[in-house]
Amino acid sequence: MRPGPLRWLWYAVGGTLPAAYRHWVLWDLTAGTWVLRHFARVMVQFLPWWLLLLVPGPLSLRVSMVVLAYVTGLYFSLSFLEDAAERRLVKHGYPAGLNRRIREESAPHDRAEVAAMYAAYLDDDG
Repeated sequence: MRPGPLRWLWYAVGGTLPAAYRHWVLWDLTAGTWVLRHFARVMVQFLPWWLLLLVPGPLSLRVSMVVLAYVTGLYFSLSFLEDAAERRLVKHGYPAGLNRRIREESAPHDRAEVAAMYAAYLDDDG
């Protein structure tokens, strides 16, 4: 089950989704597009930086502040990409390292199936 727009927004800014979305979270962090999905969540988190355009001063200074905030934020976000994904996974009740294991053990087109298998196994275990 996929979260609606408001729940996804909550998830994008670091919130924990209800247990009904656990399988989707695992899929989100192991899909072939997981890096692009991380990038989309980061872009949502950076939206408040646009408020810097409201600061008084020359437009070039305000725009450069926004650009610098984005460049710095993206650098750190992509530097800690794996760690951020793992924190999200653990936050939703999965063991640490599961996302990396799924990505390493399966081809991109098989990841959804492998993620579903792990999710079913872990739900049965407790």
